[in-house]
Amino acid sequence: MRAAFGIAVAIAVVGGVAAEELLGARPDPQRIASGRAVAAGSGGQGQQGACFSCHGFDGAGQQAALFPALAGQSAEYLLLQLDRYASGARRNEVMSPIAAAMTPEQRRDVSIYYATQPVRVPEPQPLGDVMLLQRGGMLSASGGADIGVQACQNCHGPAGIGIAPIYPRLAGQPAGYLAARLTAWRDGEAPAEGASHQAMAQIAKRLSDDDIKAVSLYFASVRQAAASTGTGVLR
Repeated sequence: MRAAFGIAVAIAVVGGVAAEELLGARPDPQRIASGRAVAAGSGGQGQQGACFSCHGFDGAGQQAALFPALAGQSAEYLLLQLDRYASGARRNEVMSPIAAAMTPEQRRDVSIYYATQPVRVPEPQPLGDVMLLQRGGMLSASGGADIGVQACQNCHGPAGIGIAPIYPRLAGQPAGYLAARLTAWRDGEAPAEGASHQAMAQIAKRLSDDDIKAVSLYFASVRQAAASTGTGVLR
């Protein structure tokens, strides 16, 4: 009950603004254009804080550099994370100063912009990864009774499509980014900020290297990633 209440509060208030002021049938094109300008470097840090330099204008992220994909992520989730970076509730040496330099409107608009970008359809995985993909799919759908972890979809939705605003989309994320996050949580190298991060840290501690690789490859390869986007959640 306490967890449900916490989620209800997070849904009701995003970035200090009542949810009914943000939710809409479709995003405002002017806010999408404003968000693209922020992504291009019109935020408080200028080009130094330009979102596209790490996440791309298309929001695909960078596999090699371990930058996450933002395209199709729910706008509520993106806005919530930017607000947390700005307030210090979530800390990152790169993202915290960038978010803090943005106005609340800029954080809102860039969240809308990336939520409306189409998700790339992942390339098929090579046959050598079939067993890992099967293991990852099992962990996603039903969890691992052998290691005592619940199904990923219990929080992140079927095939990792995400449940806004608390639980992010995993489908289509770069495998390297997912593996790096899980490994950091497992090894105690990433701060467990908030209840959801604390839960992830506990789950990650039960995962082997192969489990982490399996679930990361699975979510990176989910082709349903192109079937749903984060559009239509903020106006």
